[in-house]
Amino acid sequence: MRTLQKTLSRLLLLLPLLTAAACAHQPAMPLPTLAAAAAVPQSNFGIGLPATYTPEATLPAPTASPAPLPTAADTATPPPSTAAPLPAAAPQSALPIAQSVPDSTRCDGSGYLYRGQFPSASGWRRYTAYLPPCYRDDGRSYPVLYLFHGSIQTESHWTDLGLARLIDAGIADGRYPPFIVLMPYNGEIGNMTSGNDHSIEGITVNGLIPYVDSSFCSWPQAAGRAIGGISRGGYWALEIAFRHPWLFSAVSGHSSHLRLETDSPDYNPLVTYAQQDLSGLRIWMDWGEEDFLRPGQEQLHNSLTQAGIGHQAVVNPGGHSDSYWAAHLREYLDWHTAGWPRDRLAYPPCQN
Repeated sequence: MRTLQKTLSRLLLLLPLLTAAACAHQPAMPLPTLAAAAAVPQSNFGIGLPATYTPEATLPAPTASPAPLPTAADTATPPPSTAAPLPAAAPQSALPIAQSVPDSTRCDGSGYLYRGQFPSASGWRRYTAYLPPCYRDDGRSYPVLYLFHGSIQTESHWTDLGLARLIDAGIADGRYPPFIVLMPYNGEIGNMTSGNDHSIEGITVNGLIPYVDSSFCSWPQAAGRAIGGISRGGYWALEIAFRHPWLFSAVSGHSSHLRLETDSPDYNPLVTYAQQDLSGLRIWMDWGEEDFLRPGQEQLHNSLTQAGIGHQAVVNPGGHSDSYWAAHLREYLDWHTAGWPRDRLAYPPCQN
């Protein structure tokens, strides 16, 4: 018995040494690198709020830029007016690149999506445009809806949500009048604030709108001009409209990035609503019950109510996500187009 106990004791003493020797022959399992972690697809982003979701205010500006568009030195010609329209779900990279605004579009029931550039104090800026079927066919001008994307998206954000398909269907059944949509790429500047010439406010007011009114068959008065945006884009839409209400007939902010910390009182919609006469401006706000930016929406809603400024505020189930905005996109379009006549003869003649 004693011999057996001694043998077991010796084996127990040798066990750690045997284990260490065996492990020495196994290849080390590498730890995941930052690059590998970054390569993991964020399949949940934009559909819901994953556990690792970071509020928009702390997200860095995108570092990768989409493929550059041609400059004035390029010789590419704009897409011919007879080009078949792309399906509404076409990826942004598949959209035609136009050197100038197309002269017309086909009358086959589908609008035309393309990418272009406009000049500004910050250089040439990209945009995506939607032109309705039969563009320029009747010699009348068209209302223009300016739409801004969120802070981590691009100018394809609205079309990715299904914008073109809904507009095509609405025009076809008479729900909407034909209209133009301009969706600029805000990029890093879109995550910055203040209303100088190099901000989104300055670029829009001094660059984009004059470009559209001189290049498109647009209705160049406030009655034919509306603006809206998602998240950070909603902030910009409200800032621009509240500071320049004579330029627009309507403004919409969807899950807008509204916080007093976002910008100084000179530009912040939470303050500037009281600095201009907004009585002629239709105002829409909506947000999800679970939106992390909900407090700012409620603050502006309460301020507008106390000031007697007419507006519409809607709270829906959901959070801060693409699935939320896609679910309510038709409501946004219904609201904006409700301010425009359906009779094309009611529109002024095209001046371009």
